[in-house]
Amino acid sequence: MKNYENQSKNKINDSITQITANKDYFILKGDFDTRNNAKTGIWSLTNKTDSKEIQIDYIILGKNDVFKNQIIFKEHGKIDSANSKFYLVENKTLQGLSYKFFSPEMKSEISKEAKIIYTIYRNKKEIKIDSVVYKNAKRGKYFTDIRYDFKRGDHLAGYFSEIVSAKDPKSKDSLILGNNSIYFIEKFE
Repeated sequence: MKNYENQSKNKINDSITQITANKDYFILKGDFDTRNNAKTGIWSLTNKTDSKEIQIDYIILGKNDVFKNQIIFKEHGKIDSANSKFYLVENKTLQGLSYKFFSPEMKSEISKEAKIIYTIYRNKKEIKIDSVVYKNAKRGKYFTDIRYDFKRGDHLAGYFSEIVSAKDPKSKDSLILGNNSIYFIEKFE
């Protein structure tokens, strides 16, 4: 942010300040947690000349520990799902919900495997822990339905993790391993 001029700050509450900054053709916007001295929530960097945008969802995990949870590349408002890491929630009711997880593709991929682990909480108590495993995935797209008799106030929290192995372009006999992780939480109201 220090490289951006014309910064405007709007205090949201005691610990969050919304920042908008400009530099040349770029606009940077997001929330800053003053207590943890870190970016939080979704930050966007928009190119005013070609309508390209990058959105990064920051999660503060602890002191000096900030995780880039979702990274979304857009052009003219449309998500580039082949290069982005994000999730969508669909059909959310008290009977369940559907998740779609998207993960960027690596060149020369050999294999992909992914896992979703989640916990359902009621009145701050764990009432169910479960997982879904995807083996030999062809693309970085994963769909899952979670069915449960949710009650108002329940929370569903967990993470998605994908492991990718690919040929190393610099060496014929070497492999590259990659991991894409996304944390998620949903509240049923």
